[in-house]
Amino acid sequence: MKFYNYCLVIILSSGCTTNFGVINTDPVNGSTIAAGEQLTAAAYLLDGGREMGYPNLYIFQPMVQYVGGTYGMRTGGKYVRDEFYNGLMWSNYYGKCIKQLADLLKQHQDDSTQVNYVAAARILKVYIFSLLTDAYGDIPYFQAGLAYYDKIYTPLYDEQAAIYKDFFIELEAAIDQFDDRQPVITNDIVYNGNLTKWKRMARSLQLRLAMRLSAADPELARAQVAAAYNGGVMQSNDDNFRMIHEDYSYPDLRGNGYAQALQEEAAYKYTIGTTTFVNYLKAENDPRLGMFFVNTDSVTNYLPIQPGLYWWEDWKDFVGENGEVVGQANKYCHINAPFYQQGGSWLHLGYAEVELLLAEAAVRGWIGEDANSHYQAGLRAAMHQLEMYPGMLPLPADEIDSFVAAHTLPADHAIEAISMQKWVALFPNAYEAYANMRRTGYPELNPVLDVDGESETGGHLPKRLFYPATEALSNPVNYQAAIARIGGSNDWMQPVWWNK
Repeated sequence: MKFYNYCLVIILSSGCTTNFGVINTDPVNGSTIAAGEQLTAAAYLLDGGREMGYPNLYIFQPMVQYVGGTYGMRTGGKYVRDEFYNGLMWSNYYGKCIKQLADLLKQHQDDSTQVNYVAAARILKVYIFSLLTDAYGDIPYFQAGLAYYDKIYTPLYDEQAAIYKDFFIELEAAIDQFDDRQPVITNDIVYNGNLTKWKRMARSLQLRLAMRLSAADPELARAQVAAAYNGGVMQSNDDNFRMIHEDYSYPDLRGNGYAQALQEEAAYKYTIGTTTFVNYLKAENDPRLGMFFVNTDSVTNYLPIQPGLYWWEDWKDFVGENGEVVGQANKYCHINAPFYQQGGSWLHLGYAEVELLLAEAAVRGWIGEDANSHYQAGLRAAMHQLEMYPGMLPLPADEIDSFVAAHTLPADHAIEAISMQKWVALFPNAYEAYANMRRTGYPELNPVLDVDGESETGGHLPKRLFYPATEALSNPVNYQAAIARIGGSNDWMQPVWWNK
């Protein structure tokens, strides 16, 4: 698919800012831009361009101990604060995506012919805000993006509990708003105008967000899980919420941002599977190990790196039992090539995750279904979803069947088993893996090996991202009110509301 119809929007909105005075002003002259182009730009800018690959690669993936090895990964691997990486979600999502969607909704909220664009924009807006609040906690939400229309230049930081409650209201309203009698969504890079798939995605997002509240507000969680399930969630990998890209290098925003980040200075060569992740895959005899990582020789057997280490530390060659020597620079397993193809898609929310969420809901007694059936459906879907990456060889059917048959849901530690398999299924999406790990406690992380004592937390996992420093200057009153609610300092060790 070509993206000529919205390149202008992307170019106009590609500037990076963390200042709400700028973020909330003239939304690229929205009255002259079609709703479809704004919806597409907001969706595309979620993960297009290298700056949107950095947070995942250098913060969240090392935090959940998928990978380690590069210098940039010290942010999430050793817990060293980095203002640039930390602020990218804030600046890009508010400055690009939310800005486009807020304008689309204001421009077309009363136009019945644009109702399907409005409904899709509401769903996408909930998704983007869920990423922001899960990462930062209390954030500008109800007043965000409204300065141009309502002259609100310093929006309030809303409490996460209130934000989540509004998520469910918005999703229900958006689903009800779709109208197949009105013009379909054109230039739709998410679902090609298929309203049924948009509705399933919204219900699946509702399910994810509902389960997020399993400890913080179990009654609300249970009610929303039931509503999502009864409303109709994803039915197969064909319903996956994924963003398509084209094979363009940075700074072209049409390329997959995560892949562009891996391509920068060949970082993929040193994006190494950690002992936590690789050893779990080995212990489970998981055939996906060779899909995730590359073993470059015949003796190292997917040698992982300890969390916190740089690839050049522990400097020594690997000597195999047969005497074969593998040099330091080549001894570790590194990420497989399909993940750094710039034309590859990015998976935001998939059927495999949905089935694993339903398995957990069944274990909790929130839906009247067989938990093991959903669990095994999730395992099977997770193996097949890797086929979306360019050049990825599908697993043979018998290997999938054997793995699924060998993994029935254990009654005595069902939540743990589901959470661990979700951790695997989510790779490489560590945004969601980090959120789910904080909620469930899985995976249990290995100690960080911090050779030079760089960690700013004593090796303890941060509970959130810290607010960008620019907020103290551009929105000081509301910023101070927000940090007062977490103890009076911009502390990334304070948990978000649903994790308390």
